Amino acid sequence: MFISCDKCNTKYKVDESVFKKPSLRVKCSKCQHVFTAYKTPPPLDDTPFVLEDSGAVIKTQAPAPECKIICVCNQKGGVAKTSTCLNLASALSAKGKRVLLIDFDVQANLSLLLRCKNKKSFFEVMDTDDGDLTKAIVKTKHGIWLLPSNSRMALASKKYLNQENFEYLLREKLARIKKVFDYIIIDTPPSGDFYTLNALLASDLAIIPTQCDYLSMNGVAHIVNMINVIKNKTNHKLDYRGLATLYTPTNTVENVIYKKLKTQLAGKMFDTVINRDSSLQESHIARLPVIEYDENSQAGKQYLELSDELLGI
Repeated sequence: MFISCDKCNTKYKVDESVFKKPSLRVKCSKCQHVFTAYKTPPPLDDTPFVLEDSGAVIKTQAPAPECKIICVCNQKGGVAKTSTCLNLASALSAKGKRVLLIDFDVQANLSLLLRCKNKKSFFEVMDTDDGDLTKAIVKTKHGIWLLPSNSRMALASKKYLNQENFEYLLREKLARIKKVFDYIIIDTPPSGDFYTLNALLASDLAIIPTQCDYLSMNGVAHIVNMINVIKNKTNHKLDYRGLATLYTPTNTVENVIYKKLKTQLAGKMFDTVINRDSSLQESHIARLPVIEYDENSQAGKQYLELSDELLGI
């Protein structure tokens, strides 16, 4: 039988007798990646699926489209990462796309906005459910699926940080379910830690929200450097785009910094800009995506424009 590394795709011919159990942890001699090999391929890897309203995954004959995984990240806080995750997901869902949100921030603000703060998280799935993410995915009333976060997420980095290839944990688990979705969007903490690294190595695209001020611009530089290091040290293909958020068009300083950001990222900025809009803050209080809270709001229209631009990438 043959097995292949899920990181570098190197194939190996092995004797079935080495499998004393249905699965076996092995290490790729080429890239040193540790992964799970199966004597009989698990159904989640070979069978198309759809989602039930409960969030459970069931078999179906319908083929699933190719999924795009997006990490929303910036090492500076307060730049509308969580707002961007929620409202971009809502805009894509409104266009008929199946979207999974992953709350990878210990603060669990995305889970709070979606009324799922105390649900099972990625940590519990890894700790007690053998990494089966379907055990924790829930469907929200907004037509978006969510893998929630909670305070116990802080334990995951302590438990796995010193393990070999810890940075590929999320990527490995998403490989089993990503064919269910059109888009998976990951909310990350304001740091370059365990969660952000796992999110970036699982993603096809990084969206970097930023206010148009000096400190936020510095945060963009840090995350771009991190992305470049990942691309240089691994074979992982990862694109990125900057997104100006909480923008005030009449503010001279913000206009200057916005132009500098466009120069700094050299064609890697979204054309769409998310303006500062009180409807965004009000929608947080109501715990609704802004296009549901006020479909005529400026921010709502801009996130719909952002989704159109994303669909064109």
